[in-house]
Amino acid sequence: MTPPDAGKLSDTLRRSIEMAPQQPIDLILRVQAADDKTQACLEAAGLTVRYRLTLVPQFIVTGPGHAILSLMDEEWLVGVEADGPVHIW
Repeated sequence: MTPPDAGKLSDTLRRSIEMAPQQPIDLILRVQAADDKTQACLEAAGLTVRYRLTLVPQFIVTGPGHAILSLMDEEWLVGVEADGPVHIW
C-alpha cells in the first residue's frame, strides 16, 4: 500500500527537512482549496502564510520544517516544493 504522503514531497526535500527540523524554510504548498479553513490549519501547525493563490490553489509559507512534516497525511495537501528565487534572462 502507498503511504498517503507518497509523491507530495521529494526525497531530497524530506531529507533536508529531517536533518534540521527546526530550521525555517520557505515552501510552496499545492492544496485542494486555498481557503480560510486550510490557511487556519497551516497557521495552527506553526507556518506563516505569506501569500494565498487561488487560481491554482497554493500557499506560499515560511516556518520550521517539522511543521510541514506534521501535515503530510492531510488529504487537502497535494504537494510541497521548496520556494526560491526565480531567475530570468
